[in-house]
Amino acid sequence: MSSETFTQLLTRMGVDRDARLEALWRMTPNERIAAMRRGSLSLEQCCAWAARFPRQVPLINGEFEFIAAYMPEVSE
Repeated sequence: MSSETFTQLLTRMGVDRDARLEALWRMTPNERIAAMRRGSLSLEQCCAWAARFPRQVPLINGEFEFIAAYMPEVSE
């Protein structure tokens, strides 16, 4: 069992997440769109992007494109 405290765990997880998202924030909006459409962005990255810059994420029928792509009415 680890001697890491809950606060230390949360801090480490936050640092790890920041590192995973760093490349995303270096991209331009058009580069993020292209990466999303290629399938190069994780769900975590897409959600972080939508949370930080919701107006940049393309919409389909009023839903973020990365979510709408899995809806039956869109994928048909």
